[in-house]
Amino acid sequence: MSKDMSLDADGVAHGTGGIYNRSRSYRDLRERGSRKKDEDGEGDDDDSDEEEEDEEEEESEEEEEETPAAGKAPPEELTRAERRELKKKQAAAKQKAGEEDEDEDLINPNHVEKKLNISDLGAPRELSRREREEKEKKDAKDRYWKLHVAGKTQEAKVDLARLAKIRAEREEAQAKRKAEAEAKTAEIEAKRKVQLSKRG
Repeated sequence: MSKDMSLDADGVAHGTGGIYNRSRSYRDLRERGSRKKDEDGEGDDDDSDEEEEDEEEEESEEEEEETPAAGKAPPEELTRAERRELKKKQAAAKQKAGEEDEDEDLINPNHVEKKLNISDLGAPRELSRREREEKEKKDAKDRYWKLHVAGKTQEAKVDLARLAKIRAEREEAQAKRKAEAEAKTAEIEAKRKVQLSKRG
């Protein structure tokens, strides 16, 4: 056995050092509380405490409702469900009033006031600056490309003029080659005729 431990009358080991004293004092408090509950006749049932408190609150509310204010007619008897709803509404009203009075420094900027539903995810949202600029840039590029294909931009006009010039040069070169080929064939025919006439 440790030197910080000692046996009590029941044969249970208890510590005499710092940490053991804390646990013992906590245990003593717990035992005293359970004894007190036993004496009151409540036992270990914690739910009964809550139920009794709720009943006491409801009774006090009923008494407050039963005492009519000056100039007001006595309120109608409310069912338990109606009283609960009334209580919830009053609590919500108090909370709203409390929120208005809050200091701006104490308000959480990350607090979400409106909860998102799944249907809200498909709804169009506002684009960020970067996304908006990228979209505008893409749209401008598409517009320019459509105009370019139609031949309405300055660059397209220059390209078309250059292509027309190249086509004209190619046609001239093809006509020249054709003329040269015809001249060659005519020359070959002339040589052949000369050779046939020499033989014959």
